Amino acid sequence: MSEHSEITLTSMEPKLPANIMPGIVNIPGRDPQAQAVAETLLEQDRKTHHCFFNAQGFHNHLSHHLLAAYDLGAPTALLHAIYDTERQILKPIDSPPEQVKITPNNFAKYLGQPRYYHAYLTFFTEQIKESGPSEIMENYVFSPAVNGDGVQMLARFMGGVYHPLIQTGYGAEFGSDAMIAQGLAQAAVHSTLISDLLDVPGAVEDASNTSVRDEAEKGKPLLHVLRELYDSDALRPVPYDPDKAVSQYRADTMKDGRPEAIKKLCAAWWSSASPESQASHLDDKVEELFWVTTLLLCGTGKRGRKPRLDFVLMHALNATLFLPSLLKILPSSSSKVKLLKAFLPVMMMYVLARGRPRIDVGLVMSYTAVPRPPGQPSAPPTPNARTVGNANETYNPWLNIPASVIHAPDAHAVKAIRVLYYAAQHYGHKTAHDLAGCVIMIDEGRREDTLPGISELDGTLFVRAAGVVMNTLGWVAYGDEPGAWDFSGLGWDDAWKA
Repeated sequence: MSEHSEITLTSMEPKLPANIMPGIVNIPGRDPQAQAVAETLLEQDRKTHHCFFNAQGFHNHLSHHLLAAYDLGAPTALLHAIYDTERQILKPIDSPPEQVKITPNNFAKYLGQPRYYHAYLTFFTEQIKESGPSEIMENYVFSPAVNGDGVQMLARFMGGVYHPLIQTGYGAEFGSDAMIAQGLAQAAVHSTLISDLLDVPGAVEDASNTSVRDEAEKGKPLLHVLRELYDSDALRPVPYDPDKAVSQYRADTMKDGRPEAIKKLCAAWWSSASPESQASHLDDKVEELFWVTTLLLCGTGKRGRKPRLDFVLMHALNATLFLPSLLKILPSSSSKVKLLKAFLPVMMMYVLARGRPRIDVGLVMSYTAVPRPPGQPSAPPTPNARTVGNANETYNPWLNIPASVIHAPDAHAVKAIRVLYYAAQHYGHKTAHDLAGCVIMIDEGRREDTLPGISELDGTLFVRAAGVVMNTLGWVAYGDEPGAWDFSGLGWDDAWKA
């Protein structure tokens, strides 16, 4: 353990409750001891560590890791091991030397400056203790008063590859007001780099690709919007450079009129109806995001090549899991709609910044729907003669996958499997016919698949994707070496030449 990680800010007052509720996956394993340990470790992280662990703004994932593993059934000893391993790289939550106190009057003055994270954490702790998380989310993320020039809190909330949203989402999901305060404080010290993607106007009326009635009620299906991104001449990726950092690709993608083109494209996902009417379709739109973000992560490889899983696109999948919980705590239809209207342009920008990788549905559907750990027999031992049914045909991969992934050293792997588990629970029974936009009208009387192979799609997508994640990142509990996410920019053909 590093020497500075012992420092805690015990004077941080007022304090919000440390208790947590079950998560939305909630695999059995949670007991009173595990819950108490999780709450203690989360509180220790909150008092001890900054939201960034280096000068480049890399994020502290300790609380994410603890809660994802806890929700997948991690026992007490494993929670301690996660904490003891991950805290070693973290940075202390130092107070600024001038002891600044954030108030509603000077709230905007210190935005975007990481050294004021503790000051903002104290502020949001006070505000939530007084008014509750829902009102504070409305007032300090979605209100017009905090989205003018220089403040732009919604852009900060969506920044950092969705990390403030994710941190706040954990708080919403697990009923932790203290974690919501952390997420809002984290948003406050992020930049406004992506602000040009937001303030999405009403949907552009265009009846050329789908029925007028359906667009009037819901907007275009997300698959149609994604196809338009792929087909757009105005939204070509920047040139490939193997030495360019992800952050530079993002910055370059935010130039030359691309943000405006992305906003216009994403506006078509929405109708021109009132926020109340638009909000009635949010569950459908969240479902679309689960399907599409899974396809973007696990369906963008090359046939005949080892799968690659893009590190940035993985964050879009992981962030999607928190949309249902965030929508539940937002009281107004307007803010619920704003949340999803902001989510999509950021996702599309990252698709473009990773080289606009094309989804091959047939590829991901060619992966096994019964992934097994290494060294496991292809069939169970010979069953008893009185066994009901054929036990050799009864293998459920979801029994092995969570039990292995909770031991993964990379928090992102645990988080991604948790998303896919949730998606399988809710959408695993569906077929392509249940997903809006699988077919697109090219001209009068002629239709085609929106994406290659989309007619093959069904709910086994999520277990197939989970198998690819496990095979790529490693079944470490069964002896695999830990694998790695891909940073090459797999949308560019040149990235596959190495």
